[in-house]
Amino acid sequence: MALIKPIYPIPLANKLKALLAVKLPRGETPPAPITYVDDNICKLSNNSIKARNMGIIPALCMVSFIAFYQIAGFYSMWKSTEESMMKMVDFYKKKHGEDYFLSPNVEPVSKSFYDMFDENGKMSLSRYMHYHYYETADVGGTFRLKRDIILSIFIILTLPPLLYFLIFFKRQAPMVFDRNRQIVYHWYKGNVRAQHFKDLRIHEDSQMMRIQTRSLGKRGDMRWANFMVQPRHNPYYNGKDAYEPVLAFICQFMEYGREHVMPQCEQWQSNDKPFALFDDEKPKDFEQQLNAVLTHLSENDTDIPLDKDNLPLSTGMDMSMSMRLRRAQSRESNKDVDKNG
Repeated sequence: MALIKPIYPIPLANKLKALLAVKLPRGETPPAPITYVDDNICKLSNNSIKARNMGIIPALCMVSFIAFYQIAGFYSMWKSTEESMMKMVDFYKKKHGEDYFLSPNVEPVSKSFYDMFDENGKMSLSRYMHYHYYETADVGGTFRLKRDIILSIFIILTLPPLLYFLIFFKRQAPMVFDRNRQIVYHWYKGNVRAQHFKDLRIHEDSQMMRIQTRSLGKRGDMRWANFMVQPRHNPYYNGKDAYEPVLAFICQFMEYGREHVMPQCEQWQSNDKPFALFDDEKPKDFEQQLNAVLTHLSENDTDIPLDKDNLPLSTGMDMSMSMRLRRAQSRESNKDVDKNG
């Protein structure tokens, strides 16, 4: 029994009749996360930026608070120790005279207070650190050293990556449903992904809806790619009931046109655009890549095979695994033959 259950996206065509029969509310804006509609195209966004904001920003705030608390606490202790030591030095000078610490009869403990300061009467950072960690090792200095090293390593390893991802995390390109050409496409980091609308496959679970597209690899091989949709903008739970309005709107747009799904305006665009410093720019060879993917899909049947009920065959996704299993069984059979021989 497999520990991880494979995911087999089902053809959208299986639900097309039911989705076309869904009654859409008139006079309302399209359901989220649809962001743009006109006579020819409908755009669908994913939840990557909002998921970033819900994950990276709180983590960044937490690590920044720890770093600030650590630095502020260390600085406060440094200045507090400096002030306390200076008071002790002033006390001994008033009691024994200004030249007390230059006398050969000065007590070692008293002299140690005086030696904490430089010629300007200031306690340097290096001198304080030596006192804070090593001279007080028997009364918590060693523990403080280990604690501060661990916290410093944690901050160094987490704060820069979090800042990097917050700044350079790109807003992903939307998925475009092209009614005139009856195709679906988007791009990710320069790689164009597409599928004919009639062959589109989806997988729905409580966390997200995955819309499956295809793309060409560097070696010209056809690969699967998922566009993840979370209508409620919750990275952990959305519920399958949130997907039907989105799919119904898209299917009716592709079948009947903009006049059917949004008769009140010729063009609509959402104002909901989460903040990002950079966008995933459209590849310069977009049309070339798109045509290559669509041509490959038209000429080669490389998708997961379907059974008589138009559902994915599990063997379609696990073909290579089955071949390895048959080879292993063959080797075992050959061993048995050799033993019996």
